Amino acid sequence: MRPRICYALFLAALASAGCHTMKPVTLDQVVALNPDRVWVTEADQSVVLVTGPINVMGDTLVGYVGGTYEEIPTGSLQQFVVQRPANTRTALLVSAIAIGFGGFAYAIAGSVGGGKTPNALGGDCDKHPDDPGCL
Repeated sequence: MRPRICYALFLAALASAGCHTMKPVTLDQVVALNPDRVWVTEADQSVVLVTGPINVMGDTLVGYVGGTYEEIPTGSLQQFVVQRPANTRTALLVSAIAIGFGGFAYAIAGSVGGGKTPNALGGDCDKHPDDPGCL
């Protein structure tokens, strides 16, 4: 793969990781948030992804597990985890990327001229502005 493509994929991976966070919630919060996906930890410590539409009917969590409609009694469930936006991390990531691109552009712009103005005799006008070739 070309290095540019690798860098772009790496930045995309960082961006996606920085924009969301996993948050444990209660069953009442699952109802209030109405998420598309909920990761549920069962009594045997196995984790099951329940996708939407997700409903709670009495003491039963209703949704799709692996594409199959399931009704799971909430008494056997230990934890509910949803994916939520991470606004602060997203802002920090965007700022860091912008600063990185700005620093890269500054480094490229500074290296084009080399920062020195040579005179006709091959001297350095920045160090010796009174040389005859610098006037």
